[in-house]
Amino acid sequence: MEKISFPPLIAELTEKSTLYNQWYNESEMKYGNLPAHVIANWMVEVVEPIVKETISLNSAPEKVHEVVKALYQESLKLIGSGSAIRYKDEYAAAWLLMAQMPNLVLKFPIKTILLLNDVLLNFHMYAPEKIIDWCKLISNSSSEIKTIEDFKSVGRIYAWKCGLAHLRIRLKTDFGELSENLQQIVSNTLDSDKNTIQLFEHPWTNNNTNFEGVQGGFKGETGFFENPPKLAQIDGNIFATDSISSYALFADQFGKILMPANTVDASYVLSNSKRIESLEKWIGKNNEKIDADNISSAVITKDTLVFTLQNSYFLYLFSLGNA
Repeated sequence: MEKISFPPLIAELTEKSTLYNQWYNESEMKYGNLPAHVIANWMVEVVEPIVKETISLNSAPEKVHEVVKALYQESLKLIGSGSAIRYKDEYAAAWLLMAQMPNLVLKFPIKTILLLNDVLLNFHMYAPEKIIDWCKLISNSSSEIKTIEDFKSVGRIYAWKCGLAHLRIRLKTDFGELSENLQQIVSNTLDSDKNTIQLFEHPWTNNNTNFEGVQGGFKGETGFFENPPKLAQIDGNIFATDSISSYALFADQFGKILMPANTVDASYVLSNSKRIESLEKWIGKNNEKIDADNISSAVITKDTLVFTLQNSYFLYLFSLGNA
């Protein structure tokens, strides 16, 4: 800890060294040997800047202890689990957002940390390459994020912008609960020529039919399906199954997500699956490139067409535009 230079943090760690050593020892019993240089660097590069900004708002000893204790214990968990080692840059960028929102750390230190960790966990499942982008978006809005609810709502909106398409369904409500200033910042950050509410309501920005790519793939090659999948629309949602596992499909202009649907039986999806004889009505001349006889299932909503092919492990998506 000799690299730490902020006096209040040094004082806290020194005066309560017995406690901090106890938590360190408990973590080593749980996780095994903890690399001292990793902890030291993390404390200097990540924890210290957060503590500086937090203490500038409230330097009461009991508050300093509450904040440092939370940061230290949760840091040991991240390092012990390996997350702060394998994904150091991502976790450091996310945690350093707390230095821009010290009011949240003061009021809810553990809750704020766990929210950030949950965000990264979701991104690692669906769009790990977008974590730094999400951190930058939050940073642009941090000055107006006053409450935990602000943080949750803005965090979900920006996570959707970064590819987590399954979040879009709730964003109209989230946006409506933000202050006018925060709404304006979010609207500017989304940088759309459409009304922000319309952006949440419509999955695609175009008014024409476009091929939007594929989703899925063979499970043995980092995909999802062990067998060529089939689709069905059930209660307004699109599901795909390979007869073994079921997934819900969420797709829009920012991303495509296949989310495990463990409560939906594969046989139920298959029994609701439908074929289609022609795509011409929906995709016009583009249908000439697709052998309709090879289509094994299809779902058409008011704005999206998805179909599967007999021997393919992919779902094929077309946006039908928003008139």
